[in-house]
Amino acid sequence: MLRGDRDNPWRSPFDYRHPNTGTPSQQSHNSIVPLDGEMGARAVGLPFAMSSSSNRVTPPSSDAAYLISAAVCAILISLPFLAVTLPPITDLPQQTAQIRLLLESMSQDDTPYRVQWLHPNKLGYAPLLISWLATTPLAAGRLGVLLIGLLWVVALHGLARATGRAPAAAGLACVFFFNHLTYWGLLNALIGLPVFALWFILIERIQAHRLPANHRLPAKHGLLLLATAGLLYSAHVLWLAAGLAWLTVATLVAHLSWRTLATRLAWVSPVLVAALVWYPQLQQSGFVSDTHWGRSPFGRLHPEWWLNSALGGLEGHVEPTLGLVICGWLILGALSWRRPNTGSGDRTDVGHRGLLLAGTCFIVVALCLPAVIQSTIFFASRWLPVGVVLVVLGWPQPQMRPVFRMLVPYLVLASLVIATTAVWIDFEQRDLNGLPTALAAIPPEQRVLGLDLVRTSERIKGFPFYHLYAYSQVLHGGELARSFANFGSSLVVFRDMPRTFPWTEGLDWRAKKIRRSDMDHFQYVLIYGDANTQSPFLSDPRLQPVTAERLWRLYKVEAGDAAATPAESGT
Repeated sequence: MLRGDRDNPWRSPFDYRHPNTGTPSQQSHNSIVPLDGEMGARAVGLPFAMSSSSNRVTPPSSDAAYLISAAVCAILISLPFLAVTLPPITDLPQQTAQIRLLLESMSQDDTPYRVQWLHPNKLGYAPLLISWLATTPLAAGRLGVLLIGLLWVVALHGLARATGRAPAAAGLACVFFFNHLTYWGLLNALIGLPVFALWFILIERIQAHRLPANHRLPAKHGLLLLATAGLLYSAHVLWLAAGLAWLTVATLVAHLSWRTLATRLAWVSPVLVAALVWYPQLQQSGFVSDTHWGRSPFGRLHPEWWLNSALGGLEGHVEPTLGLVICGWLILGALSWRRPNTGSGDRTDVGHRGLLLAGTCFIVVALCLPAVIQSTIFFASRWLPVGVVLVVLGWPQPQMRPVFRMLVPYLVLASLVIATTAVWIDFEQRDLNGLPTALAAIPPEQRVLGLDLVRTSERIKGFPFYHLYAYSQVLHGGELARSFANFGSSLVVFRDMPRTFPWTEGLDWRAKKIRRSDMDHFQYVLIYGDANTQSPFLSDPRLQPVTAERLWRLYKVEAGDAAATPAESGT
């Protein structure tokens, strides 16, 4: 007799029954067969299946347990974003400025911009737009990223519940929201994970169905595949590629035919065609670059690369320490996996094979792809947090006291959040000293140049000062020395792409390339540096200090008629 009958509290969340009899329907090829661990997997030809009573250490958690866990994780993840005004997220000012350009383009006819509504890589702007409409422009960026973090919490707990994993596993997976993609502000890459979680669950449900003789997919499942593939496309075209790759792997590993795979891919072919039509347009916009491989696959086995790719936000010992704790947790889970049954009635948790397989695929991809291709940074490392999240979710839980098994993941998350909040507050007070005053002093609709003469922080990894001057456009409109509107993958772009300008290219990235003639094209210059680095600008008679005696200083350019607009200078 199969487990999972109507009165059995151990049945899998996806252990479907006929609505009338409570037993598996045998009357239709389209009926759903039960998924109950290894037995259910063999029934549908799956080599992996949902966790069930045959591989759990404890009975399945109630819905209330998942809701409580999600609420705790949501509160914790919110703390850093509510504690500061300007979080250290590199691209966030430029991403938020896109929302101002969007609203201006929708309300005015004479702007130099156009909106790419149907192109991929746009879903990440939705939380920013919602936050912009609900709050202030300055708060829209951080609250938009927070909304994406809350989507992670909901998606990971939903995925854990759907696959029968413990709520604490989802809590531990939430740790990896604070990864290097978050700190760089790659919002479209971040928002793709919740969509992929939905895609994963949908494929698992489809796999649970007995195929009809003609291999056709039921229309309702096909339409759901199409809709979810559209969401993957809108998140990022790379997420669409990842989703189609997982659909292929899951179908073939289940020993289903190529005809079945072709039928499933046929349902999502409109989205694939849209991506193929879009790609040449991206190249024509100038969004191209050389391919850089970075570290070799063997070089990426170094613990430092793993730590900076799976997390990669905070300088210091916090991330390495928590990384060791998480590794210890996984080692204990692996030991429990191999431990024989003691006869006490508890069964060894063998994990969820589908999650482990998907996570392993993402990790292998992260190890093998180039670091940069087609101007897409973190082309390889962006997949490591995804792989780690799925592996942590699917990994066997350690055999220990239930209270420890429940508390340790949340203590790890709380430790990272407390450290992150403290560092963000310190970063804002010290490294952003003078920035709010300088931003407030910029008049509306000015052309602003930002010069970062420091580049790196003692507190945050990467280059957190890179685009901070773009908050001037967020608050006051105007133009920037460099705008995401000149990137073909953005939501709002210039009508004439790619656009060239009369000043030195890349000044916000390489401030020391500045030439005296570059100043003539701007009304204001926002400079980050100490007194020594600011002294050459203080001695320039064309620059009138507006704010002074702080790390961030604003100068007004007294250039007269020399500050020609790009249109007037023939560009």
